[in-house]
Amino acid sequence: MEAEERKTAMSHDEMQDYWETLCSFTGEDIPNEVNQLMAKIRYPRFLYKYRAVNNNNLDALRSNKLFFSKASSYDNPFDTFLHIDVDKIRQEFNSNYSSPEALAALANGIKETFQNQSGVPQEFIQQVTNVEELKQLFANGITKQFLSYVLTLRSKIQDEILSICFSENGFNETLWLKYADMHKGFCLMYDLSDADSSHCGKLDKCVNCGVYKYGTRIYPVYYSNTPHDATNFAKFVMGQDMIQQLHVPLPDFMQEELKPLPWEVERNSLIKKECHKYDEEWRMLANCKMNLPAMIECVPAGVIIGLRTPPVDKNLIISMAKEAGVKNIYQSYIDEKNRLNAYLLKDV
Repeated sequence: MEAEERKTAMSHDEMQDYWETLCSFTGEDIPNEVNQLMAKIRYPRFLYKYRAVNNNNLDALRSNKLFFSKASSYDNPFDTFLHIDVDKIRQEFNSNYSSPEALAALANGIKETFQNQSGVPQEFIQQVTNVEELKQLFANGITKQFLSYVLTLRSKIQDEILSICFSENGFNETLWLKYADMHKGFCLMYDLSDADSSHCGKLDKCVNCGVYKYGTRIYPVYYSNTPHDATNFAKFVMGQDMIQQLHVPLPDFMQEELKPLPWEVERNSLIKKECHKYDEEWRMLANCKMNLPAMIECVPAGVIIGLRTPPVDKNLIISMAKEAGVKNIYQSYIDEKNRLNAYLLKDV
């Protein structure tokens, strides 16, 4: 295959500029911000997805399906991990509710919210709408309990954010080992310049699809050991969780503090630690909540068969690829420069 396909799409400086641009957005003019961000991204021609040989992956190959996954299902527990400044929240919590006036305002706000809610226990209402009772709650360590609750929001976010992961390198030896069963699987090639390869929006079933309605974008993953501070995002998620749990709107004073934060899903999904830089990863993010299984349909430009793929599995891959309409089937090999490479299989 052509050597130019191995080049990194974006330089270190370009990636830095892209990330800083994303982090600068306020959400005040999202269409303009989208245009700004897209202008910072230099896309490779091909993206690759590594696969082990199993029934699910072979069927997905045959039917041209790419499935969205929850971040919580990825092998890395730090994927889409909310970095929460616990000390900052503790200080805010303690300072905001340390004075009698603040406690009185909190008690009144809670009372206005819950006093007419039949589903909320009266014992709870009496406890949290009385200043002296609130003081006792703080004295008994409610701050620690609150912080423990905030930290559980990490898994909530990981369950809700859906993405499809790719690599810009189809000859990444580590990824062949990790995701293609130690070179016994296959790797799918997707040509970003070929709009006809995507089925999205072209089929009758697309009418009610969230992907078609709200669109998806593909972004490069930024690698840094300096995490994105998701403390404010965690507060917003906390507010949404409280609404779902309590089935009532939040008090006005809380709503002011827990406003939506545009671009936080992207900022939390598109950064990983430096040690994962070898992935050369790009991600397609879902722009709406969807029930699984959620997918897109796209015909790969080619499929690369692994160095150690057994003949039986190789024949299965070729058969499924041909049924899917894949035009180019490659066999990987080690070339004269001792690099992983691939040649086109003819007459298959």
